Amino acid sequence: MSGNCGASGCMGTGVTGAVNTNGDKELKRMQSGMVYNIQRMSIQDGPGMRTTVFLKGCPLHCLWCSNPESQSFLPQLLLFENLCGNCGKCAEACPHGAVTTDGEHWNRDLALCRNCGACAEVCPAKARVMSGKAMTVEEVMKVVSKDELFYANSGGGVTFGGGEPTGAGDFLIELLEACRTEGYHTCVDTCGHCAPGQFRKVLGLAELFLFDCKHMDPEQHRRLTGQDNSVILANLREVLRSGVPVRIRVPLMPGLNDSEENIAAVAAMLHEFGKHDVDVLPCHAFGRNKYMALGRELPAARAYEPEDLKEALDRFARHDLKVAIV
Repeated sequence: MSGNCGASGCMGTGVTGAVNTNGDKELKRMQSGMVYNIQRMSIQDGPGMRTTVFLKGCPLHCLWCSNPESQSFLPQLLLFENLCGNCGKCAEACPHGAVTTDGEHWNRDLALCRNCGACAEVCPAKARVMSGKAMTVEEVMKVVSKDELFYANSGGGVTFGGGEPTGAGDFLIELLEACRTEGYHTCVDTCGHCAPGQFRKVLGLAELFLFDCKHMDPEQHRRLTGQDNSVILANLREVLRSGVPVRIRVPLMPGLNDSEENIAAVAAMLHEFGKHDVDVLPCHAFGRNKYMALGRELPAARAYEPEDLKEALDRFARHDLKVAIV
């Protein structure tokens, strides 16, 4: 996959062979992108029974991210040392000499590893797995279409998440168009960090947004995610003005974004548009094993104690916001 990653998106173009009526081989260009998971039978990513397509890559690096493998736009190797059976096949397969051993487990030298996936292909214990696969629109839709009966019977459809799905650029646009052609309900789960022109294209195709609101203060937002929130808030207001259904989601982190001031600011913005409902995603400890598998430091965020969560939720109520825990 070739691509151009940035705030405006990351898009790639694959080339596949086709045969015309004269028997001559033509080159047909198809949009492709990086997918790290397709979850079927999902019930938490929009109405009804859904298929959620997770697109790899995100312009934000949130301190609490529970899916660190979703941040990079490139394929990555995850090594789960506790699953290693010490067979040594990974060392034989690695072309870069990046596999090391302590006598009990086979590890890797991050300075030498090129994330090529050769070791993952031969690992019988699945201790080494690759996150990220280049797929064409056609390949994704082939998976999505398997559950179209469930969409029709449950009022469900297809959700695009990430990472940040708008970071996939025209790959996301073509996926949304393909879903519309098939009559599938579409939902985009987004942090909103996308060039406004590109975001308006998504806005014209999606039927529902799940929109994260991480922090209202630009400097605090930068400290927590690596980016300020100016373009995010502009895109959020664009959605709220558009009339396209949107669920505001607040990933709630103890001591990071659950202050009275921040929740009051969230409420004030939503009340401008007559909205009083908000989805809250309380911090949890899931995903810590993925940080270790990537060779990264564990996140500093901590899970809520029950009494602390109740206190934080009471702040929403004081500011006339009705909370649904997701």
